[in-house]
This record gives sequence, structure tokens and C-alpha cells, in this order.
Amino acid sequence: MLHKMRLNESPFEGIKNGTKTIEFRLYDEKRQQIKVGDKIEFSKLPDLQEKLLVDVIELYREDTFGNLFRKLYADEDEINRKTKSMYQYYSPEKEKEYGVLGIKISLISNGFRYTYNKLVRDKIPENIDSEFGRKSKYRILNDSEYLTELNKKVLEEANEFIEENSIEELGDLMEVINAIMKLKSYKIEEVYKIMKAKADKKGTFDSKIYLEYVDEEKRNIEEEKELNKKFRK
Repeated sequence: MLHKMRLNESPFEGIKNGTKTIEFRLYDEKRQQIKVGDKIEFSKLPDLQEKLLVDVIELYREDTFGNLFRKLYADEDEINRKTKSMYQYYSPEKEKEYGVLGIKISLISNGFRYTYNKLVRDKIPENIDSEFGRKSKYRILNDSEYLTELNKKVLEEANEFIEENSIEELGDLMEVINAIMKLKSYKIEEVYKIMKAKADKKGTFDSKIYLEYVDEEKRNIEEEKELNKKFRK
């Protein structure tokens, strides 16, 4: 069974470099599910992008952190220091309610996992997997998910184009738009027809006109709705 936990930077780095081999937690409902032979995926706070995978090789169960540390360590100063540090995270009331657990772990991999959760070009997984020491994990989206991710991709590529204003980034943006057209079965001729109709009615952007404001005698609710759309903020 795989369990997922979050860790602050210091203990996370301790597991990664081998100086920390036991993780201490309350024996709450979540930790009661852990068995020897299970795996734990630790995610480093605050951004949770870096992860470590470990095996659970032994469990130590006690009623208090003090008693747990006395089982594992001989030096009384170290026991007191560790006990005090645990009360920064868990209250004595919670300790009394649940008891505590020491989880002895063995690092499976000291590599890095970078989580993207985003739509990528078709050959990206193949390119990643062809590089030594890299392995991708991906899935195929259904059409509804695909459209959702394409919409996100429009914003991503538009922002990247805004940053650089390069022809390469413009090409990326147009690639996403092209994918949306294919998914929605839009024909380029239809798009141009709609563009021409709107140009005939409202014009194009060739004159570089920058509208500052409009004064009206009466309140215009539709205008307010348009101006208050999130993407205009």
C-alpha cells in the first residue's frame, strides 16, 4: 500500500541524504493504516514538487513521544530535545488521544519527481524516456478533459508569447488553437468568414486605437459585466 505525507524541508533533506531514517507521527487514523512493507511518498513543502519514495521496514508504537524516544535512544538530553521538538507540531492532548508512532524507513530512490499535470505535445514522453535517468508517466485524456486542458494551454502559450513576443511562441499559440479547431471540427474557411464579418462591422486592429473610457447618461449593466470579467483584471 502507498501512503502520501508532506514534510518540511529539513526532515525531507534528512531522508534524502540518509541522516534521517525514522519519521515520527501521531498514531491517528491515517497512520493506523501503515504496515511494514508499505511504501510512503513524501512531498517537500511548500510547493510539493520534490518527492521521495521509501519502504516501511519497522514500526514503533508507544503512548508518548518521550517513551518512544527512550525506546530508541540512550542519551537523556537527546530524548528531551526530540520530545520538545515534537510538541511544536503535536499538542499533548492529541498525543494522549492517539498515541505516537515511529516509522523506520528505507529510501527507495533519491531521485526527483517533478509534477506537471498538463497537456504536452505528442512526442514529449518519448523524448523524455529516451534520455538516461528520466522516465515519464502520462495518460490519454478523453475529449472533455482534452478541451479543458487546451483552454488552459491557450492561456499558458499566450502568456509565454507576451513574455517574449517571438515567432516561436506565436507558433506554439497557433498550434494550440489549431488543436482546438480540430477537436471542435472548425474549418479555417469558416473562421476567416467570421473574421471578415466582424471586421466589416467593427473593423480590425490596424489603426492601433486604444479606448480609454466611455461616458454614458444611463447605467449600462451589460457593459459592466463585460468590464468585470476576470480575464480583464
